[in-house]
Amino acid sequence: MPRLFHGVLALTFFFSPHLFAQEATPPPQEITTPSEPVRLRSSLSQALYNTGSAVNLLLKVDFTATDALTNKRPALNIALVLDRSKSMGNEDKFMHAMGAARSVIENLSERDVISIITFNERAVVLSPAGHVVNKAFLMHRLEEISPGGVTDISAGLLEGIAQIKSKTETGQVRHVLLLTDGKANRGILEAEPMRKIAANAFAGGIGISTLGCSTEFNESRLKLLAKAGGGRYLYVRSAEELPTAFQTELQGLLKVVAQNVRVKITVTKGGKIRKIYGRFLERPQSSYEIEIGNLRAGERGGLLLGLQPSGYREGEHIEVSTTITYDNPGTVERVSKTMTASSNFSSSLNIDPKGLNQEVIHYGEILAAMETAREAVESFDLERYVKARSAFEKSYEKTHQFALNTENQDLLNQTFLLKHFIKELDSAQAEGKLHSHKEAAKKLHKEADYQRYLLFHHKAQQKAPAKHSETSHEHSK
Repeated sequence: MPRLFHGVLALTFFFSPHLFAQEATPPPQEITTPSEPVRLRSSLSQALYNTGSAVNLLLKVDFTATDALTNKRPALNIALVLDRSKSMGNEDKFMHAMGAARSVIENLSERDVISIITFNERAVVLSPAGHVVNKAFLMHRLEEISPGGVTDISAGLLEGIAQIKSKTETGQVRHVLLLTDGKANRGILEAEPMRKIAANAFAGGIGISTLGCSTEFNESRLKLLAKAGGGRYLYVRSAEELPTAFQTELQGLLKVVAQNVRVKITVTKGGKIRKIYGRFLERPQSSYEIEIGNLRAGERGGLLLGLQPSGYREGEHIEVSTTITYDNPGTVERVSKTMTASSNFSSSLNIDPKGLNQEVIHYGEILAAMETAREAVESFDLERYVKARSAFEKSYEKTHQFALNTENQDLLNQTFLLKHFIKELDSAQAEGKLHSHKEAAKKLHKEADYQRYLLFHHKAQQKAPAKHSETSHEHSK
């Protein structure tokens, strides 16, 4: 759910080389140096908690790879043009093609533009050309299609070129990545007209690279397109090689700035972690560690956690430390940074609004609704749908407006994705596809066990609950 939002919330702090305590209501701050490739921010939802508000105490952790290195490369404008004809369903080719597309999306930053086009007998724009500001939505769109039909390569290629032209900006590297496993049997079939399309695109500053998968495609035609388009032709022997092939085409344009990244959150005093949004947590625990892997310049991600204080007397508080560890490939050094945040108990029945972090609170509401909606989408569950729609009606408008007012693009992305899920669920409900799981709920007493049941018991036969029209969708506000 900007790397998919993993989950965390509270007051706003950024990382420092040393542990440090915060005042009750500190202003947002960021402590880093230009030479450090990763920034960390930790924010609690409230400076004070009482017996009534403790259940809503949240910690939000954000990490960002600095974009200094990103600015040394030109921005990209990429059109992914993917064959979705019936033959792509063989040998898991389509599954691996979607994996390759996801790897491209993951590697791009907000400076870049991407469009995603699939084709069989016609071209469908899964996502029109737009800046890569909502990766979670782009990933979700890839899950909404399946292979079927015949092959019109020209339709996909022409749409990819048109999408790039629609979002051309100064200084971009503009490129079409075309993947197919078969021979064209619809649209423009002759070699020379296809060569001219590629040549004209290249003359206009748009390169074309082609990837042929399996053994049935027209190799000479793909080589011709790549040559005329000023790009490269790659032969992919097996479907498993597709992600690597796509990465090869992007090599040299993208830079890893931190490797082996890990984030660890520890409640050092006065409580436990009760919930991690988007992840299963069997029971409250004192610490949680997540392995992020590599971060590329400009890449962002985060965690949202629910905290459970144990102290309810004056003078007691909950204290949380957040540590990020990574290897800096530039200096060949391992870096570790830690920061702390704390919230104090108050016997007052009313918490001062000045001590509340509205950003974190809005994230908590929207991600809780998102979690419920995702479970409903995966499980066709009627009760989860009702709960998700209620949460949507309660939180969407105010959170969306807050995101607009504060120009918080990531929060705006979350509201957009939630709205998309709710539309899917509304369609599924109208078609009678949702059903109750009350009997299973009675047998599974732990919430984590019931969540697993909802997410996985339909997996074998599941397809998207509702296939609304395959039309263009916005990327951002």
